[in-house]
Amino acid sequence: MSGRYDKILKESLRGVLQVLMSEVLGIKAKSIKPLKTKLQITDEREADFLLEVSLHDGSTYILHIEFQATNDSNMPYRMLRYRIYISQTYGKPVKQVLFYVGKEPLRMKNHIKDEKMTFEYDIIDFRSIDCEKFINSNTPAEIILGILCNFGSKDDTIVIKRLLNKIMGTVKEEVSRLKYIRQLEVLAQLRDLQENVCKEVSEMALVYDIERDVRYKQGMEKGIERGIERGIEKGIEKGIERGIEKGIERGLFKGKQEGLLEGIELGLELKYGLAGLELMNIVRVINSIDKLEELKNLIKSSGSVDELEEFLGKSI
Repeated sequence: MSGRYDKILKESLRGVLQVLMSEVLGIKAKSIKPLKTKLQITDEREADFLLEVSLHDGSTYILHIEFQATNDSNMPYRMLRYRIYISQTYGKPVKQVLFYVGKEPLRMKNHIKDEKMTFEYDIIDFRSIDCEKFINSNTPAEIILGILCNFGSKDDTIVIKRLLNKIMGTVKEEVSRLKYIRQLEVLAQLRDLQENVCKEVSEMALVYDIERDVRYKQGMEKGIERGIERGIEKGIEKGIERGIEKGIERGLFKGKQEGLLEGIELGLELKYGLAGLELMNIVRVINSIDKLEELKNLIKSSGSVDELEEFLGKSI
């Protein structure tokens, strides 16, 4: 799965595992304990989700959940490797479920059948899940997953409007609301519905001017202010050893740089969500205060992440 979808899905799904387990998988657990997802035997693998499930009869097992956005003919072998590592690491029975969220019809097998070995796991296509399970939720992380589910006979536009209205009704704070709307737009790409979502967002006037947002302005100013303060402190410390004037000068430069980075990171998150934050690895390579200032101003006036990527490509 692409990193962009993977981050959004994982962030959203952490809060809805209980719903998927109880309503979709039919698991009635006494308790559920998250486990470490990195499994290191001879090589290291990281599962999407590992949970220790305790049932009311006293038995326990490990639930392994994966999410996949493309058909992968090697998926049964990947799941088998996970199964071996999980069994060896935790020494308990293992149940595996793969949730498919891709655009194309599901074509992956859920088993391996060789002459002396049979292996099988469950695959659930999100299109088989009734969207009402998520639309009726009062948790925004659950609501946005409705875009991936089965609309039945409902018109796409009506479902999208309901999803957006639910986000409006459950998320009162504007910045947080924008975050979930952006995530909905990205997930809508998995169903070729991003254009529809963007159209409804525009018609419902749900996107506001980020430059006018008080938190955005405060974040930019605070980030620079905190960075400069830290820079002065570091500068004074270095100044004792190497000369006060030189130390403070370097500290101020470093502090302003750190402050600008904080402000830019906040601006990217507020305006473009996870897609914006993915640019920070490139932004941190820039050593020019002038370039960082230019990028900070560009975030305010930019119309897309592509515009920022083009600027960054010329700046490093």
